[in-house]
Amino acid sequence: MGDNDYDIEQEDDITVPSIIMLVILVAEDFVGMWINSFIVATNCFERIKHRGLYSSDNILTVVAFSRFCVLLKTTLQTFCSIFYLEIYYMDTVFQAFRAVTWFLNSSNQWFAACLGVFYCVKIANFSHPLFISLKFRISRLVPWLLLVSVLFSLFSSLPFLNTPYKIRYNNFNSSLRGVYYTVKNVTVETSVSHVLFICGTGFSAAFTIFIISAFLLLFSLWRHTRRMQNNSSCFRSPCVEAHIQAMKAIMSFFLINVVNFIALLILLTNTLEETSLMGIACTIIIDACPSVHSIVLILSNSKLKTTLIKVLHYAKCKG
Repeated sequence: MGDNDYDIEQEDDITVPSIIMLVILVAEDFVGMWINSFIVATNCFERIKHRGLYSSDNILTVVAFSRFCVLLKTTLQTFCSIFYLEIYYMDTVFQAFRAVTWFLNSSNQWFAACLGVFYCVKIANFSHPLFISLKFRISRLVPWLLLVSVLFSLFSSLPFLNTPYKIRYNNFNSSLRGVYYTVKNVTVETSVSHVLFICGTGFSAAFTIFIISAFLLLFSLWRHTRRMQNNSSCFRSPCVEAHIQAMKAIMSFFLINVVNFIALLILLTNTLEETSLMGIACTIIIDACPSVHSIVLILSNSKLKTTLIKVLHYAKCKG
């Protein structure tokens, strides 16, 4: 079946809820893109000024850029799904949006795993020779870890270009193999098992690495504080502070990514209609999570926080 074999009626599709969703998402995406652009611009300026960045800042820059792309993609997808249904429900376009959605979100999951590994290797204290060797090499390995993350995410997103989704222009009865929803005379047949396999495989690998890093960091913190208590040392030493700050960054990443992944999975499996109340809520959550976590990153980073205060003060004076 060709992509343009049937016309799609859309005159009644532009409803008040659609317009409200569009306004909310565009406002949310604009704020999120500004926040992530600020992180990228600040770190790029620092890189030019000091001819380099800390590896952790390099990871945060890549994370912020990928989140900017996520929000830009969502804005474009929302416009297409409301105003250009005849384009949005072409097989190739619909599948491409799903593939890009998974690629960008999978990249974020893997970048979170990279950040967890970096903090674990740099801050945790273990005497194993392999761990000590990694501690000295991790900064040079960061660009390769990020590249592998992108390649793995790209590879895992390719199946979305074919198997999971089939666009139909007639009514279909539901079956155990898929979930269906209809917008006017358009039906999206979804192979839920394929989507769950693709997403589950990609997420579980990154999630496992992330959890192992967090556990090792937490174990190192527990062992270090216990040793200090036995030696009657000051509890809030710089090493303990570094452990705590790293754990805060990792746990915030963990909580927000889990919420984001659940909402993303609901949309990718088409369990809910995109224009339903819960479907809209999932879309808003997917867009809000990157922005909220970027704000957390800015507030927990003294350099970014100071720069943001200066920018806001300058904008206030000019206003």
